[in-house]
Amino acid sequence: MKLFWMKNKVLIATLCAVLVLGVAFWGGLRLFAGNQMQDTFVRTAFAEAEAATALPGQMPTPTPAPTELPAEMISADILGLEWKYRSVIPRISNTVPYEAKSWKEGDKVEDSLAVEAITRAGEIYETLLHRTLDLSAISVTRYVDEKGFRPNILRLTDEKNDFVCVLLEKDLSLLVADNGQIAASEWMDAKKDSAAVAEYLGVQITSKSDREGGSRDRYGNVIEWDAEFELGDGRWITLAYNRNTLNGIQVHEDKASMEEMVCFVADVTMNPGIVHLVSEACFTRGDLNDIAEGDMTPAEVEAMYSRFLTAALGKRFDPNDPTKEIGYQLVPGQLVYYRDESGIRENYYHIQDTFTIMDIAAKSGYIVRADCSKLYNPDPALDLRGIDYEHMGGEEYIAYVRNIAEQTWGKENVKDVDVNAVYDGNYCTIDPFMTDGRWYEFFFEGGMLTEIQHFATERSGVCGWAADSLYVNTVTGEEFTTEW
Repeated sequence: MKLFWMKNKVLIATLCAVLVLGVAFWGGLRLFAGNQMQDTFVRTAFAEAEAATALPGQMPTPTPAPTELPAEMISADILGLEWKYRSVIPRISNTVPYEAKSWKEGDKVEDSLAVEAITRAGEIYETLLHRTLDLSAISVTRYVDEKGFRPNILRLTDEKNDFVCVLLEKDLSLLVADNGQIAASEWMDAKKDSAAVAEYLGVQITSKSDREGGSRDRYGNVIEWDAEFELGDGRWITLAYNRNTLNGIQVHEDKASMEEMVCFVADVTMNPGIVHLVSEACFTRGDLNDIAEGDMTPAEVEAMYSRFLTAALGKRFDPNDPTKEIGYQLVPGQLVYYRDESGIRENYYHIQDTFTIMDIAAKSGYIVRADCSKLYNPDPALDLRGIDYEHMGGEEYIAYVRNIAEQTWGKENVKDVDVNAVYDGNYCTIDPFMTDGRWYEFFFEGGMLTEIQHFATERSGVCGWAADSLYVNTVTGEEFTTEW
């Protein structure tokens, strides 16, 4: 697929970050897809041809490590840490779990508590990660959740930023410990390491997840591997390995938290047993002669639709008088009015004719979604069908989509239009952005318009109604919007 650049898309935003990291992520990248509520864990290997991944539940065969690490691996480690440690709660592997936006830096940590936390971090790294920290160089920062759904945490690191440790403030128990100083080992032993972690936490291992997995680098060493274990008190731990060496430990509140690589159940955003839509969509068929106050009238909707088709297909003239423009009219049955029963969506108009199947929000007038029958404008200045793949997504596409957006919603409401992607030899997507923050994705096949998707906010993770992105964590009661 040939990409120009991607805007407001979770997948490509993540890939762009990975491109910056370069060889830091030879082995693989695991992404959480916020808009796929059924998926709990997604893994993608960059070096599939080189990777040798063990079957679930199996440990990789120990392999000798190179005596000296290649320079590119060392420099990549530095970039990798910058990426992993950007989060308040650091990532111990190349994953992108959900992070609450309500974390903020709290008051200065009291000296006595800071000393105790630093001592605890030193014990953790000495005992479990076999690294002696310079305790005099460690700083401690308190983070609090403004919404109150998560407990206060203490984040510890030093000026080198080659480790991050996170402790619960209330009892200084371990949440995350990640070590950026990774010396390659000859083999890994997750069973031994997990027992050591459990012993330190004062519990025992009761079971092991079959989610264990990872990949190797071109030298045959485990560049990224993780394994998950259940503790006797209901918590879970994840152990992350890099080049056969244990580099990260994360403690999860429960199994659902482990499956999404977060510490707290408050941060679970995908488990269907915990996370639900705040309100499911519910519409009933209305009466075109009984329109709710504030909604567009059927005549206004038809006028808007005619403007859309005129821009997408070109002007339409009276067959009996070629000089008389008549636009595009709907016939009875092609326009249906629906009333919202959910309370957090709009009423809408449904249009179905030979050109499109389209839903239009009755109050705001935005297109909720549309399937189009390969629309094109024969005007030479707007006809995209003759543009070859190498030139798709250029100024001609921008002009065509801008013309549709401005004719449909008004020039004053269109902020910008940009290419999103050109891919698979014959396809292209163009994104018009509205001044109110919403945006659209226009899909093209061979220069013809086939689909329109609507996104309610700049970072919306689900197309359609804004309410289709509004979820609630039923354990905590916190509502959140799925975003990329």
